[in-house]
Amino acid sequence: MNTKNYYQILFWLCAGATAVASMLPIEGSQVFASQDKVGHALIYAMLYFLAVRAYRSSISLWLLAMLILLFGLFIEIAQSMTSYRHGDVWDLMANGVGIASSWLLLELRGRFL
Repeated sequence: MNTKNYYQILFWLCAGATAVASMLPIEGSQVFASQDKVGHALIYAMLYFLAVRAYRSSISLWLLAMLILLFGLFIEIAQSMTSYRHGDVWDLMANGVGIASSWLLLELRGRFL
């Protein structure tokens, strides 16, 4: 099995875990005010990084970013259909910040290394 296959497996495991965790009831309190948004940004930065490593040869960076952002949108819609979670446009914005940050870091790495 080559490295690309490992990244594909990691990507789908992470995407599945994100979807499941996003639909579970929230318990406990936040340690700091924007903890939820930072978590969204970090998770979606990781999802984008794994997607790029797994699928860059067959899907453009722009399309990968849009697909992962769409995944986040679907999760927010699904959350709004539950009685214990709610969809939040700010969560979707944090997802986009994570994706853009990961993209920027990958671009800078490519230029300077």
